[in-house]
Amino acid sequence: MSDILIDDCENPENSGRVSRPTLAQVKAIISFMEKHPDLAHRRLRVGMGHAKFKKLWLELSNIANSIDGTIKSTKGWIKFWSDKKRSIHIKKKQIEEGKLLGSLTALEQKIYDLCDAHPPITSRKKKIVKEEPCNGNDNESFDDELSNDYKQEENSRLNTSEVDERQLNMIDKLVVVMNQQSAALSQMAQATLTSSKALETIAEASHVQAIAVDRLANTFETINASFHDVRNAILGIDYTIKRCYPATASEQRQNSNIFS
Repeated sequence: MSDILIDDCENPENSGRVSRPTLAQVKAIISFMEKHPDLAHRRLRVGMGHAKFKKLWLELSNIANSIDGTIKSTKGWIKFWSDKKRSIHIKKKQIEEGKLLGSLTALEQKIYDLCDAHPPITSRKKKIVKEEPCNGNDNESFDDELSNDYKQEENSRLNTSEVDERQLNMIDKLVVVMNQQSAALSQMAQATLTSSKALETIAEASHVQAIAVDRLANTFETINASFHDVRNAILGIDYTIKRCYPATASEQRQNSNIFS
């Protein structure tokens, strides 16, 4: 439940204590606002005088400061409530627009319901209440404080919307660029696959050629062996003829000598 708490401005009376409200203090504030819903939101303050408004906030400040946790001035608690309303409205809007997952916590939902209530319908005219000075300053009141907070809230919402829109545009551009890169990588992969198939075909053709060359080499080797055998046979015949021919010639000479 720590997300229900926010940091507050440093006050002199906060020395020695934590600077953010505790869960017990937040629950006490919500409980008080549920008893006084006209204090939760400016639109609900129909017919409430400034004196009553100031009295309720002083009472709420005393209750919150009496609980273990941070100590704030009345303006400090008003600022805490205004900041918390603004942050919850922004979170609720982001959830509704799908920019943020999840939902409001139970305490955040209570605060949102209190601040989102509609003012009651009344036929009586609103009394003009004289503004009283706040903390000795005649030019500043609790109404002015809340009015400034609402102006800041609207400006914050506008700035947040502009930032979110810019971020969405940047994300869309990044998605387009990533899609283009993905298409280019797909084309490169297809070209690589085609090149791989072509190289595989060339490798198969080279293998067939190597087998043919090997067979041709074996054929030439066989022919060479045959020529060698023929040569040996011819040499054998020649040797035999030369060996037998001299003996025949000598016999003929001997026979011729006998008859002479």
